[in-house]
Amino acid sequence: MRKKEAIAALKDSNNERALLYMSLYRELKKRHGRSEAIDVMRTALYRHGGGFGKTLKSFAPDDFDGLYDAFALAPDGGAMFSPKKVHCDQDCLQIHFMTCPLQKAWRNAGVEDEELAILLYCASALDEGTMNVAGFDLDIQTWKPGETGCCKLKVTKRQG
Repeated sequence: MRKKEAIAALKDSNNERALLYMSLYRELKKRHGRSEAIDVMRTALYRHGGGFGKTLKSFAPDDFDGLYDAFALAPDGGAMFSPKKVHCDQDCLQIHFMTCPLQKAWRNAGVEDEELAILLYCASALDEGTMNVAGFDLDIQTWKPGETGCCKLKVTKRQG
């Protein structure tokens, strides 16, 4: 597979992932209500994130430059998420993702800002699970209407 084809396949798979999350959320909400839909989505995605977290354990407790390269630039050198390294030292890594393929797919599907914020909040649980299993603490601020870019992450050494 050529690079151009691989990038197109990667974009397509992220688009499909976004649409799957949206469909699952909407069906869960219809059957069980908004709160339960969010809880189920976040729990499942948190657990799923642990798989990627296992691959990042070697960066704990404080190789934040290495973590940035392996996490923020994955899977395509940063093209899909356009990460901006806001701060990085021996105690902390702060990243602002300027683009997001999930956010883009949901916008293209006509999702309104309120639901978009909920879907991004649900999806952020994947990163929470990833960092937990990798051995880091994570504070994540998901996108809110009126903000530029997408999520903001602050990754720190595990406390306790």
